[in-house]
Amino acid sequence: MYMQHSQLNRTKLELLAPAKDFTSAKNAILCGADAVFIGGPAFGARADATNKIDDIKKVCKLAHRFGVKVHVTLNTLLYDAELKSAQQIIYDLAAAGIDVLIVQDLSIFSFDISKGIEVHASTQCCIDTVDKLKFYESLGVSQVVLPREFTFDKIKEFHEACPKVRLEAFILGALCVGVSGICHISDYLKGRSANRGSCAQICRLPMQLFHNGKEIAVGHLLSLKDNNLSGHIDELVAAGVTSFKIEGRLKDKNYVGNTTAYVSSKLDSFISKHGEFERASYGKSSISFKADINKTFNRGFTDGLFTDNKKSLPFALTPKFLGPKIGTVISVKRKGKETEITLSTSAKKSLNKGDGLTYIKDPASVRTDSVNISERVPSVEGFRINSVAEQNSKTAVINVFGSVMLKSGTILYKNYDADFEKSLDAKNSAVRTVSYDLDCSVKHKEESLYTLSLTAKDESGHIASDSLDFEFNSELGVIGRDKLISTLSKRLDEYSVLNSLSITGDTDRLSVRLSSINELRRKVLSMCFDHAGVNSESQFIPFKFEKESFFPKYPNGKVDSRLVLNSVAKRFYEVCGTKVGLEDSAADNLEKNSVMVCKFCLINEYGTCSKLGGKVSGYTLGVSGKTFKIKVDCKNCFMHIVQE
Repeated sequence: MYMQHSQLNRTKLELLAPAKDFTSAKNAILCGADAVFIGGPAFGARADATNKIDDIKKVCKLAHRFGVKVHVTLNTLLYDAELKSAQQIIYDLAAAGIDVLIVQDLSIFSFDISKGIEVHASTQCCIDTVDKLKFYESLGVSQVVLPREFTFDKIKEFHEACPKVRLEAFILGALCVGVSGICHISDYLKGRSANRGSCAQICRLPMQLFHNGKEIAVGHLLSLKDNNLSGHIDELVAAGVTSFKIEGRLKDKNYVGNTTAYVSSKLDSFISKHGEFERASYGKSSISFKADINKTFNRGFTDGLFTDNKKSLPFALTPKFLGPKIGTVISVKRKGKETEITLSTSAKKSLNKGDGLTYIKDPASVRTDSVNISERVPSVEGFRINSVAEQNSKTAVINVFGSVMLKSGTILYKNYDADFEKSLDAKNSAVRTVSYDLDCSVKHKEESLYTLSLTAKDESGHIASDSLDFEFNSELGVIGRDKLISTLSKRLDEYSVLNSLSITGDTDRLSVRLSSINELRRKVLSMCFDHAGVNSESQFIPFKFEKESFFPKYPNGKVDSRLVLNSVAKRFYEVCGTKVGLEDSAADNLEKNSVMVCKFCLINEYGTCSKLGGKVSGYTLGVSGKTFKIKVDCKNCFMHIVQE
């Protein structure tokens, strides 16, 4: 990736990568991210992905070297007792130098937020109508994370309605089957709220589907494949998307690096054909590995929500990573402490020591009469290759420690590619640098006094200068031009690279210690690259409940009380003309009793859609020891999972 800063009026496209911690953030930045999103000390919608303020500061310092923005998630619903702490975290994040706050709770719009920090609306805000989009625009939100369920037409409608609001879409990574922000099934079953950052991923569990009391399907029925819209960048941009988000804040650094490098190359390819666009950050990113999203965790890929092809969404067999198919078992033989496996394969599918292979356990072992649902679905097993005895274009013989019970004909998959992981872990697998020009001049001031001046300008346009005065002393001797060039050509660190060096003036009078020139060079380059953008002064946020008539009107007359956990947010909704709490009506009862709302429909998948003449009554879902009714909103094409 090469991202050249330009003064031309081009539309900037942003690749937004996930980061669990500083290590993942660094990898994302080096692999080509234009922005990273990361959790702070608390309230970041991922209880297992928190970071100390000092670590956020480190991320900001590195990111800003390349014009990469740092988005911090503060997108859980807050309790009253947490509001003071949340405000302090915002102050601390501002001092650390962050660029963006991603929020969900409306109470945050009554907080002090520092100048220079953008406020983005999380996908948990469930901004699914133009009226809601306009409401958040009126609150000062500059970018909105779109619901995953949006099609091209819906995104385009949003962009045309509010062209000044930047639109952020998920381009790669895990899909939530439930609409984000209104999924309550984890809280209902386990007391772990997704809106509090503790989702128990109920949708990945095995479950049973019944119609009029008869079981018609069993498996991981709500587990969807991973989203992959990398083949739709043209359409996404045409619809109005300018920020492309990779899901995966809990994933390791190799996943982050691989997926970031992959999407970055796709964006670069698009930009190379469309001169009116450019990357949102700068610097040259060099990758020594070949990015391949099939080789790191995925559940298979789909573009089914964006293209409205819902039949392509689920992978009910397993929520685990199977990996690409590698071959079929021919024979299995026990040899001492090892098992020798012969399999059919191809020359294109090499096997190596350390590779992890998976297979689906013999369906005959499934207990179809068990009351335990997990015993009624095929399990995924796996093993590591200890050695490869032989391998040719058609077959391979591998050895595995211990006993592996496999039948002839079993399909094997590879979900851990040892060589690929080594390439991701290799030193300098990803390098990113910012180029700079350095001008050196030596000018005579008076008598024997001279001034040595250095000016550095990086590719983004940042400029820094400094100088030192010295007296010409012939007895000390002068620094030769070659020595001066060698000294000034030294870069500041691994993230910088000299593009051009200009030396002018009375260099034949340069009687200065090399250490002094080195010190001046380091100082000037440090000033040039040190633009962390620490924000401390508060911006004006008008929503303090002082002039209620000034507040924008929330488009719905009421809001589910499960989405309002503190008195400030409640007051905010009220002054925006909205009642907190649903009424006792058919529509409201469906909403307040729904624990999950999905675009993916089990009736359409395992029965017949009403639009095709099917009957939609009598369906229930059994999961985690509970039974739920399935209700459908066929007009808007949503399935509701409803508590009985």
